[in-house]
Amino acid sequence: MSSIARTAATGGDLDPEFLRWQTSLPVDRRLLAEDLRGSQAHVRALVEAGLLTADEGDRLEAALVALPGKVARGELQLPLEEDVHMAVEALLRQEVGPLADKLHTGRSRNDQVATDLALWTRQAARDLEEELSQMVQEVEDWKGRFGAVAVPAYTHRQVAIPVQAWLWIDAALCQGLRRDRALLSAVRSELAACPLGAGAIGGTTLPIDPRVAAEALGFTRGPENPVDVVGQRDAALTLAFVCARISLHLARFSTDVIEMVSDGMARLGGAIACGSSMMPHKRNPDLFELVRGQAALRHGELTALLATFHGLGTGYHRDLQQDKEILFRAVDGTRGSLRMVTLALEHLELDEAACRRALEEGDAVATDLTECLVAAGTPFRDAYRKVGALVASCREQGRRLVHLTPDELAAAGFPPEAHERLDVAAVAARRSARFTPPPP
Repeated sequence: MSSIARTAATGGDLDPEFLRWQTSLPVDRRLLAEDLRGSQAHVRALVEAGLLTADEGDRLEAALVALPGKVARGELQLPLEEDVHMAVEALLRQEVGPLADKLHTGRSRNDQVATDLALWTRQAARDLEEELSQMVQEVEDWKGRFGAVAVPAYTHRQVAIPVQAWLWIDAALCQGLRRDRALLSAVRSELAACPLGAGAIGGTTLPIDPRVAAEALGFTRGPENPVDVVGQRDAALTLAFVCARISLHLARFSTDVIEMVSDGMARLGGAIACGSSMMPHKRNPDLFELVRGQAALRHGELTALLATFHGLGTGYHRDLQQDKEILFRAVDGTRGSLRMVTLALEHLELDEAACRRALEEGDAVATDLTECLVAAGTPFRDAYRKVGALVASCREQGRRLVHLTPDELAAAGFPPEAHERLDVAAVAARRSARFTPPPP
């Protein structure tokens, strides 16, 4: 490890074991591309300010552009420095000599890492939006195959009312994920300001225009307050929250699927059904159980990120080194879960006959019979009690409401059209028709 960020005032060499322990390079090397982009933009700002000649700027920028390829091909190795920023500077010195010492003019690792993370977070939000869009499209394809099937809507984990499957899956996946996708726009809006120019905490007295780097990197402006920008990670916190919420929505959908599979109403294709090492007949919903488990990890990462900031004062603190590992894990895990559920939708089938049986055996048409009486002029509570008594009578006989004949319904005081309310598929279609499927 070199001593790029040390002077005589620092107090000599660090203990080698401490140096190895405190380096963030194994984690933040993932920011190499963002770090190099930020440095290229900073070079342009230095040239604009007259702190680098045009020739010096061209040489530095060419070296920065070439570094990713050389590292990828193994021609250069990132040296073990405190972080990716120092590793890049050390490599540059090998490439362009003492000219590399000018790169850090008017800049600190504090505004540098804030910029790198802002660039990464902005792209991560776009990547998640794309994953969500792909999933919503896959849901639309699934609706085309099974959307008209009558399925139970549940309350308290009991069969409640017949609905069409499109209404269920739209609630289980699409509605929540659309709201999540809208939140990702908020993440990007929080990243309008480029941190470069904030320096370590109070900016710089050098004539560097932060708008130059901001424009080159696609930000709308430079830092508004240098003390704030180097120490806040609000966009990262928002992104971690979105990851936790996406994962929560996926977990709730997964629980629905697990229970439907257990009840025999849904089948998993062999491509996603796991087996037992001992029981040869098993067809387990491991994919959905793992997605549900991933949601707990996202909850933990959000809590860890919040806890990292709890108690920190304004400005930069070394605690913030840990934010990247947490955020990388949250985004990677969320994208993995989205891809797996998108894949699973291709291999998830409904058993229409089993769904019908569940609705019929659960007396799911009881509310429709109640509303039939209400429409004919019966007060709701009278109709409610009357149908409840009918349900009890049928069950004492080992029957269900759907077994009632038109004559039996008429004898019980129901209008002629009541018999139409016993067809669970027709009831599901009638109820679902009141709601318009939203666009993808």
